[in-house]
Amino acid sequence: MKRRFFNFWLAMLLTAVLAACSSKPPASNAAATFAQASMQRGANAFVHGDLSGARHEYTRALNVYESLDDVTGRAGALLSLSRIASQSGNNTEALAAVGKVLAEPSALDSATRVTAHGRAAAIYLAQGNTAMADRQLADASALCGAVCPDAAALTVLRARSALAQQQPAAALQLTGQALAMPTLAASSPPTLKPQSSAERANALRLQAQAQLALKQPGAALTAASESLRLDRALGLAERVLLDLRLLSQAHAEAGADDSARHYQLLADRAESAGKALRDNAQAN
Repeated sequence: MKRRFFNFWLAMLLTAVLAACSSKPPASNAAATFAQASMQRGANAFVHGDLSGARHEYTRALNVYESLDDVTGRAGALLSLSRIASQSGNNTEALAAVGKVLAEPSALDSATRVTAHGRAAAIYLAQGNTAMADRQLADASALCGAVCPDAAALTVLRARSALAQQQPAAALQLTGQALAMPTLAASSPPTLKPQSSAERANALRLQAQAQLALKQPGAALTAASESLRLDRALGLAERVLLDLRLLSQAHAEAGADDSARHYQLLADRAESAGKALRDNAQAN
C-alpha cells in the first residue's frame, strides 16, 4: 500500500511541477492537432484514474509524432507513457520510455532533458535505487541551474532521496530550501499558481515526514495540516489521502489517540471513495 501511494506521489510530483518543460507549441497542421488532442485526452484520463485510457491516447499521440519526425512531441508522449507505466507499477517499462528520450539529447532542449532526468530519478526512487536517483538528479541540476523553474521540484526530489537514505535532517534542510524558493514561497494573500501550490504541498508533506523521523510531531502536524489545506483546495484526492494518513501518524506520535483515530477514519473513507471513482472510470 505504501509503495502504491509513494509511486503516485512521485508521478504527480513530476506531472505538476515539470509539466511546463514538456509543453507543446501550437499545432501547425491537422496531424499535429490530432496528436495534441490525444495528449490532452490522455492527461484527462490520467487525472480521473483511467490509466488504460491514458495509455491508449498517449500511444496514439506517440505514433503520430513519430510519423511526423516530431522529436519534441515524441519526447512528451514518451514521458507521459513513462508516468503511466510507473503509476501501474511497471518501472522497467517506465525507465525504458525515459531512456528513449535521453538517447537523443542533442535533439532536445534543456527543459525537456531536465524533465526526463527528473522522471528517471523519481522512478529509481520508487525502486529504492537512491544511487541511480541521485545520479539522475545531478544531471538534471546541471542542466537546470539555480534559477531554473524546476529547481524547487528537483530539490524536493533530493530531499526524498535523503529521507530514503535515512537522512531526515538533510531532508528537512532541503525541504526548507525548496519552500523558501520564490516559486514555492508562501505569501499573504496567497498568490501561488495551482502548479506551484501543488508542489508546495508536496514539499510540506515531505517536510512533515522528515520531522516525524526526527521525533518532532508538533512541527509535523503544522506542515501536514498546511499540505492538506492546499491539496483540498486543488481537489487532489490522492494527495489528500496521503495528508490524512500523515496527520493520523503525527497525532499518534504526539499522543493524541482520539485525533489519530479520527484522521485514520477520514483516510479510510477517502481511500474507499477514491477506489470507487477509479473503478467507475475504468468501467466507463
